Amino acid sequence: MPQAVLAPVDFVQTERYELELQRIFERSWVHIADVTDLGEPGAYVPAAIGRTPVLVMRGHDDQIRAFLNACPHRGATLAEGPGRCAQQLRCAYHGWSFASDGKLHGVPFREEFDCDVSDRNLVPVRSAAVGPMVFGCLDADAPPFEEWAGWLIHAFAREAAPPRWQLAFQFDYEVRTNGKTYVENGLDGYHIPFVHDVLRDAVDLGSGEHGFHEHGSYTLVDTSAMFAPPDGSRAKFRFGHVFPNLIPVFSPVDFNYLRIDPTGPETIRLRGRSFDGGPESPIPREFRAAAFDATNKQDIAVVERVQRGLRARGLGAAVHCAPREARITHFERRVAAALTNPADFR
Repeated sequence: MPQAVLAPVDFVQTERYELELQRIFERSWVHIADVTDLGEPGAYVPAAIGRTPVLVMRGHDDQIRAFLNACPHRGATLAEGPGRCAQQLRCAYHGWSFASDGKLHGVPFREEFDCDVSDRNLVPVRSAAVGPMVFGCLDADAPPFEEWAGWLIHAFAREAAPPRWQLAFQFDYEVRTNGKTYVENGLDGYHIPFVHDVLRDAVDLGSGEHGFHEHGSYTLVDTSAMFAPPDGSRAKFRFGHVFPNLIPVFSPVDFNYLRIDPTGPETIRLRGRSFDGGPESPIPREFRAAAFDATNKQDIAVVERVQRGLRARGLGAAVHCAPREARITHFERRVAAALTNPADFR
């Protein structure tokens, strides 16, 4: 059994949390929005990469772009919620306005500035889209998205390509746990028989096959016999991870994800969404939504127990069951590399 790389203190310390925001989130490709949030030209949605406010917008040229959600005049956020700009996005503080491609459009009393402000466009953020998802990256030196999330790109091309993704349902939760604790739960195949009733009925727990990549991993699992067609063949579930905080899941009928947004050393905001090709899915959305929510609440209950236990003074580092917790070991090594060897993180 491989020893865990991280110690219990790494899941509770404020100093460690601050370091992770700087050395992991500010240097990684992070999921920031979905294409369905940006249905028409001019539509925008605020997001965040760590603590950095980000704005994702569909331009009037139909291109999706990301920017810092901060006016280049004095830094006020440009959007506090989703919306749409018909022609331009205006700062609420001093009225500076910007086109949907980020270019500076107007400056009140421009002639009173004693400097040239013509290049004060919105600050761009690297962005990329795959399936219904949009990712952003603050680090100009980070690898291309295709390298960072290659397995996810290939999975969308191979396993899930409806003509137009539709948002089936969404759940948001506030959870009292460290972000890494919740990510590790998403990589943990060991707890499923003891925590999840619907999930253990849907998959063949003895059929797991892992795939490991530099910035993520996945487990392929057969559907259970009850979901098998008459010819006995089995479809697959793919339970994935894109470093640092995304848990994408491909099922035979939909695509789901959990995004774990740290809000403090021991608090997260959890967003879960499901996408399909339309309400005529073979398994009704109402059933899938109820199962999704129930499964998440089961996870939240046990993960909050883990987080409380990690504060036990004298508790040693964990041990991992191979292969059921091998992906946790992989994740912890990536975290440790980012914090102790920043030059090797990429």
